[in-house]
Amino acid sequence: MAAGTYDHTKPVQGQMIAPTLRTHAPDADRVMRRQDQLAFAYTAWWFHVFILVRRSNPASIRFIGRTGFIPKGPDTKAKTAQNNVAIEGTRWVSKVAGLVCNPTAAAMRLAYATPKKYASAMKEWTKFVASGRHCDDLEWEDASTPSRFYLPMGQPFFTDTRPGSKRYGALMKDTGRGVLHASYIHGDYDLFAVVPADNPGVNIVVSEQHASSPWSHLHRAGKSPAATNDADKTDAQKREEIPNFRGQKFIDVQNMLNRRMGVNMVLHGSQEKAVNSFDEEVDVFMPNGMDSFSLLTEAALRSFYDTVLRGRKLHNFMAGDASEARQEHFGLWQSVGAANGPGLIHISPRDIVGANFAHIAR
Repeated sequence: MAAGTYDHTKPVQGQMIAPTLRTHAPDADRVMRRQDQLAFAYTAWWFHVFILVRRSNPASIRFIGRTGFIPKGPDTKAKTAQNNVAIEGTRWVSKVAGLVCNPTAAAMRLAYATPKKYASAMKEWTKFVASGRHCDDLEWEDASTPSRFYLPMGQPFFTDTRPGSKRYGALMKDTGRGVLHASYIHGDYDLFAVVPADNPGVNIVVSEQHASSPWSHLHRAGKSPAATNDADKTDAQKREEIPNFRGQKFIDVQNMLNRRMGVNMVLHGSQEKAVNSFDEEVDVFMPNGMDSFSLLTEAALRSFYDTVLRGRKLHNFMAGDASEARQEHFGLWQSVGAANGPGLIHISPRDIVGANFAHIAR
């Protein structure tokens, strides 16, 4: 076998020793803890899949696993901030970089690195507020005296507006112990795709309501609320539903990742099931468990799908009209693309257009 190539050998429980991660993106440690990289690499090897991870806000990484901080779940799409903010007219700096923020709070426009990121934060915040999950009537007499100690049912989120708070403007979540014990919210790991190496060209998906959705119990007769005709939904259902899209190996991959990372950092389905755009920066973990690299341009990610993943197509559930008709319905499951046999046998990061990688120092 040529240098730098590998076989897509599947693990056999009790008979194979897990490989060791040998390459990653040059800046991988900036956007992901090393222990989490190892978890992704091992999981990709164990389940014989490619795992593509959207790049996280680097400022979020330091909060993972810390008391008083939790990963962002599917019940809010509000955005994390890139910058700390000096609060005008005061002597304090709000340390919100890496945390989900309320972009309408005082001076929080400055928390976002670019006007584009601020516009995106405003767009998602507007949708989040419309969902009814944010409690906006919580006031503070001082830093330890709120106007209410417990939030209304269905409104677990509030904005930290405590006078002098070192994280003023950050979103908080009451996880059941009251607002004085609420947690700040940092970025999670968003999976772009989990792709079986045996047949990468076929993209199979189920559309459903996430388990955290207040309407997940409305699943009826093999049809998920996410796929229900909008005309049949009440206004409350439309505001509060949390659609989720996942492939057939997603839950197994999610469970192993979260267990090995020690923090539930993967909390919802993969993005490729919901969109029709390759405009993302991702880290790719290969099925050999040894190689990881980044793809940082739309062109590089599209090329990866066209070549290594053998023309794999994106689904389009959340992005408007589908670019092509979906094929083959399996009850809840829907498939797009054509069966194309085994995945590629011999490949290395250097063979992939746009791959950014370096050897990991031992």
